Amino acid sequence: MTARTPDITLPEVVTYDGLPSGAHSLRVKRPDDAFQRLQTFLEACTEPVSLPSWTFEIYKGGPPVPTEQLSAIATELCGGPRHRSQTHTQWNVPPGSVNEALDALVDSDAVTTHGRSLAALTYSAPVRLIDPNTRVPYPDITPDAFGRYAVDGYGRILGESGMRATLGNAASSLSLWLNLPADQRLSPGARHLQDHLPFRLSAKHWRLWRPTRSGDSYRSNKIPSPIQLHNS
Repeated sequence: MTARTPDITLPEVVTYDGLPSGAHSLRVKRPDDAFQRLQTFLEACTEPVSLPSWTFEIYKGGPPVPTEQLSAIATELCGGPRHRSQTHTQWNVPPGSVNEALDALVDSDAVTTHGRSLAALTYSAPVRLIDPNTRVPYPDITPDAFGRYAVDGYGRILGESGMRATLGNAASSLSLWLNLPADQRLSPGARHLQDHLPFRLSAKHWRLWRPTRSGDSYRSNKIPSPIQLHNS
């Protein structure tokens, strides 16, 4: 006689999807001001899962002299480029060189022929969101809690939030993939995030993920903004 395997019910989770096309403007022109807004949000609302990655990009279509100057600075700080394409050249930025790369952006006002930033510093990191009531990450919002369910082919999984900030010398933006508990902690948690962001989170990008009947997968449905629910 074999022992009966106990039923395992996957939990529910609520996500906010602002990646990759739903990036929000950080609403400042100077990249150092954008960097400060990013840092303020990260410190108040997140805990890092691992070290972030920083890259420096220079886009094609800009004035030759500033392009050459920025390329020389990037090579001096970071070594050879990580990637070249028809649209941009990219370098990996060591953690100790982030401030110097940011200074290079601040000193440049050059834009491409389309009026976009000639160069940008990009931050990417997986994070855990902080419960505003306990001031520590939600203990039950982890990838393992949701069976490491892959949402798409871009590496997003349920239970792990992610940030991608692009700090450009003409404009800056922040993309978000947020995971919050689907219980009474949802609305105050969402409000806490909103209170520390310089832009309004869209009411259209919230989804509730429920396990399927078989219990080994997930399906999702759009839900109203939990921020609005909290305000009502």
